[in-house]
Amino acid sequence: MNTRAVRALRIAGSALLLGALVYLLPRGELLAALRQASLVVLGPAVLAFGLCHVAAASKWRLLMGRSSDVSWSKAVRAHFTGLVGNLSPLGMIGGDLVRAGVAINGSRQASAIMLTSVVDRVIDTAALMLVALGGFAWIGARSRTTNVVLLGGFVVSVAGIAVMLVAHAILQRTQNVRLAGMRNAFQVLLAQPGLMLQALVLSVAIQTTLIAINAYIGRSVGVESAFAAWLLAWPAAKFAAYLPVGFAGFGVRETALVALLAPFGGAAGPVLAAGLLWDVVLIVASVGGWLLCLARTSGSTPAVRVQKT
Repeated sequence: MNTRAVRALRIAGSALLLGALVYLLPRGELLAALRQASLVVLGPAVLAFGLCHVAAASKWRLLMGRSSDVSWSKAVRAHFTGLVGNLSPLGMIGGDLVRAGVAINGSRQASAIMLTSVVDRVIDTAALMLVALGGFAWIGARSRTTNVVLLGGFVVSVAGIAVMLVAHAILQRTQNVRLAGMRNAFQVLLAQPGLMLQALVLSVAIQTTLIAINAYIGRSVGVESAFAAWLLAWPAAKFAAYLPVGFAGFGVRETALVALLAPFGGAAGPVLAAGLLWDVVLIVASVGGWLLCLARTSGSTPAVRVQKT
């Protein structure tokens, strides 16, 4: 199946899921919740989202090490470009590739950048798992759906770590010159476990803040679930969005969130409204941050003076 067909299927998948939610759920509840949306709430949410991802870009740059030739500003620009890439049908994978591609441009350390991009994604997934387990321990599980998706998240985390270990073993034995840079970068990372621990702690803080933003939006439109329920449900919904079903997770994430918050007092209409408003925040903050980075880059480009001879 060609790329266009896959893209069309994923867009159709998201449209069908969202359409089914709007059709099946009480539309009166959804519309009433959406009417409560306010720029007073969404404005700070967009700003907080942007700041969280500046911190996420800094975390990625931290993993590259002090000797990296990628500046902090370039890492931030690459990260926000990747966020815009996340909005493509390829979703997270496409965004990670775009982010790495921007950072690699002009760098002499392409292998290290690609490696740290993979490690960064594994750390973020492990952080989500830790946050979800924290919510699980806090509130306890009263939903079979939550248990299943949480188990899926655990499998994804373990699989990511296993892939990293297998890749390390292969790189240690390979004689391929092209892979030598990646092998050396892997060894540098493994020699600094404290660095990865710092990145994990920072990732947990970032993910918890993003969940708090979601809970803040949800509370503003009538979602009555406790914050502990959000700590459990949101990571699980994000794990569900990893499935290659919809367009950039749209539709999949909202469907999972409606199911996961239901046992914890989350009425379907307000929860769906909160999910749709989160999509607005995600798109506005991602595209806005990317445009700001481009404007800053253009503004810092030194003018070329032409001397008359």
